[in-house]
Amino acid sequence: MDVETQLLAFVLTLAVASLLYLLRVLDKREDDYAEDIAQLRHQSEELLLESKFWRQKSTDADAEIEDFRVVVDKFKAVVLTQEEEIKKQKGRAQSAHTSKGQILEKWTPFLSTKDIDDHWRVEDWAFLGSPIDYIVFDWHENKTLNDAEGKVVLLDVKAAKSQLTTKQRRIRDLVQKGQVEWREIRLD
Repeated sequence: MDVETQLLAFVLTLAVASLLYLLRVLDKREDDYAEDIAQLRHQSEELLLESKFWRQKSTDADAEIEDFRVVVDKFKAVVLTQEEEIKKQKGRAQSAHTSKGQILEKWTPFLSTKDIDDHWRVEDWAFLGSPIDYIVFDWHENKTLNDAEGKVVLLDVKAAKSQLTTKQRRIRDLVQKGQVEWREIRLD
């Protein structure tokens, strides 16, 4: 549209210039007018052809822009569909990781890893589930040995890259600082 406006301004300027030229040459003889009129007609035809050319270029450019808009809209739809599928797949993967973690959590007393002492007995594991997964009572029948080597272990099972929750970290910090006590409650 801007090109058409410029072209129209150019044509009008040329027309005004041509009229001024005609007014100047009115004093010429009649034979000279025929030649000038033919020249002006020729210039006018050239300007009309050029105007049609630029209008066609503008129309073609508008059509190309519309075609690109259609292509962009199609790509946006494809991207949206793929983003939705990615979200679904991430959800499924997270669910699978959660399920795997819960299964591993239940089987931990029967596993052998570097963080589980070999002498721990399965029957000395108590499942809590939340916020700590297990309490392991590493105790000994012999009182002296129990006092020297026995311990109560608060244990949380994590799979893959999962992290302790804030609550679990606070409990861990209290245990590590020794802020643990024994209480006995008797109900009558």
